[in-house]
Amino acid sequence: MKLQFLNFLQCPDCRNSLELSIFREEDFLCKEIIEGILRCQNCKKSFPIIEGIPRFVPNASSIFPEFFKKHPQVLKEIGEEKDFEKVHGETQRKFGMEWLKYPGSLPEDQKIFLEETQIPEDEWKGKWVLDAGCGMGRYARVAHHLGAEVVALDLGPALIRLWDLAKQSKRLHLVQGNLLQIPLKFKSFDIVYSLGVVHHTPSAEQSVKNLGELVKPQGQMTIWVYGTNGTYKNFKTNPLRHDRQGLNKMIFLVWLIVSVREFISNSLRSFTIHIPQNLLYALCYPLALIGKIPLIQYLTFSVHPLWRVRLQENFDWLSPPYQSHHTKEELCQWFEKNGFKVFKILPHGFVPKPGVLGIKETHG
Repeated sequence: MKLQFLNFLQCPDCRNSLELSIFREEDFLCKEIIEGILRCQNCKKSFPIIEGIPRFVPNASSIFPEFFKKHPQVLKEIGEEKDFEKVHGETQRKFGMEWLKYPGSLPEDQKIFLEETQIPEDEWKGKWVLDAGCGMGRYARVAHHLGAEVVALDLGPALIRLWDLAKQSKRLHLVQGNLLQIPLKFKSFDIVYSLGVVHHTPSAEQSVKNLGELVKPQGQMTIWVYGTNGTYKNFKTNPLRHDRQGLNKMIFLVWLIVSVREFISNSLRSFTIHIPQNLLYALCYPLALIGKIPLIQYLTFSVHPLWRVRLQENFDWLSPPYQSHHTKEELCQWFEKNGFKVFKILPHGFVPKPGVLGIKETHG
């Protein structure tokens, strides 16, 4: 953790500033705080810095036991919260497993990133940007490459895959925390993006609200979520990508197919979220193979050309304990309710993928 990043952090519980105690520093491109503790003088909560990353997760002692053996006094300070394990534990473990296994950056990442954020390439340089739910950091790397000052936030341990880049850059900052209790100060960011994440929290709407509070006036927020079929009246107004315009001629059939696919997905997930994650991962192997077979592949949850990516994306779909689906109308309403003017709506393909780019009103 870089010392300057302290100015962006706040207590996720009472939203007051934090005081820093450093246990160990190392020199890389600049000084990095490798081990330490952040203390809130208001509510007396404490949060450890472990392996260069501030950890705002109450179960840190079970994830990093060696740190707490070395610093037993910290364990007494941070305590543990059973509610966190109940609400976020499964999500943390399953996505941690997924992103630690994910192949890494892919050649198409920048193209996908620019399409899904809907923000042009030349608007990133010099901006303070939050990647909310960064996973192993594939899009944080893109934003950093485009010249942004990036804060990468995630609930899981796969943040460590960004560490090699973070210690060689003054423009990348890592933090472990969750979207319902964000440890970052309000109105700190020019751009906040969250790509396919908020629907995996207990409340997607609350997550959008929390992220909106971090955006500066006239700043931008861009989010996409899993779609639902919704009503046919709304479905037929969904914007389609240029290469999917032909679907307009059979849009009622598409709506029916999407409705059936959603039913199958919900039925499968009622089973898969309850089985051990290693067993589920094994069951995703045949799905990844089927994902290469023409036509039949659309019964799976990934048709990516790379087998390894199909495997991870099927696991991503079937494993999370939380997975909500929304319409573009819902997402637009959430943006507007939180002081954003809707600027663009994301075009998608066969399956709805509501995405909104909004600009925060000056009074927001």
